[in-house]
Amino acid sequence: MNSQLASIAVKVVKDSAPSKRPPPPGAVDWKNRTYGLTCDDIADRPVKVAVRNGTGTAGGSGIGRAYNRWEVRVQQAVQGRLPRLGSVTAVLFSCSPQPSNFFTQELRVYRSSDGREIARIPHLSGGEWLPPEYQPGSVAIRKDRISADLKFYGSGDSHGSPSRARHVTWIWDGKRFVTHGAAAEPEASERVDLSRERITVNGLGPLKVGMSRTQAEKAVGASIPLAGDPACAHLAISGGPEGLLLRFVDDSLVAISVSEPETSISTASGIHIGSTRDDVMRTYAGEISSTFVGDGLEELVFAPTAPQFSGKVIVFSMRDGKVEQFVAGQRDWANLAPCPH
Repeated sequence: MNSQLASIAVKVVKDSAPSKRPPPPGAVDWKNRTYGLTCDDIADRPVKVAVRNGTGTAGGSGIGRAYNRWEVRVQQAVQGRLPRLGSVTAVLFSCSPQPSNFFTQELRVYRSSDGREIARIPHLSGGEWLPPEYQPGSVAIRKDRISADLKFYGSGDSHGSPSRARHVTWIWDGKRFVTHGAAAEPEASERVDLSRERITVNGLGPLKVGMSRTQAEKAVGASIPLAGDPACAHLAISGGPEGLLLRFVDDSLVAISVSEPETSISTASGIHIGSTRDDVMRTYAGEISSTFVGDGLEELVFAPTAPQFSGKVIVFSMRDGKVEQFVAGQRDWANLAPCPH
């Protein structure tokens, strides 16, 4: 009889204890899954990060040669409904490349039903200053849009202490999220040193594919004089860097080209003028193709397979087994040929 009472007591204790049941079938556990992240464009293509209990670590060659790991944390996950998309979940990540004393953030949107990624919220540049910081807990999905509070850096702000609060919203236009609400980027009052920036399929530092020439001038804090046919023109930034050219088609930035004498600008993965063919092939293994174009020239084309980078590439011009020029941007325009006349 005593053993029966003891058994009943154990059962009562177990039944009354807090249950850590797994999520129901079909539900997505946003703090325990694998994501594809770029650490806010430090990487040219998404790196897989296994997150457990809201934190994770990424390593390998894809995270950039300057770092040995990324430390990733889920800062917020919020669910809601959007027109044409239905139920979605927005997840805010922080990413701290190590060794370093900074962190980045990126906001990505997924289908709530199965966790498939829809798109990333556009990168927000801080002009000549550091990128703005999302305020965790402020991300919301309501009134047919995604919104968040951010703090932008201004003159006199110290690292880690941005002071310009802005409320920014994004709507889905059927293909991507478009920034609305308060102006997303403060005007640059000082020149940006682009030679210190990294190039990706999306742009170079504050320069983003899709900008108008006026927006690009504000982003870099320098003039970009119009020369040639505005329907398609390769334009230089006043004061350099020399060897950096911006291709505008109908006043939209479609590609960015780097050639000598500019040798300090590199891709986010560290490829630059003078890098070897082996370096390029190893860095972008599985997503790069080769074409020989004659006169001893070879073109290597890095085309990311992730949906959010669809239609964008980096083309490397190789001579004698080394990079002599590269151009990044929209596939149809990121080429080494001059604009048609």
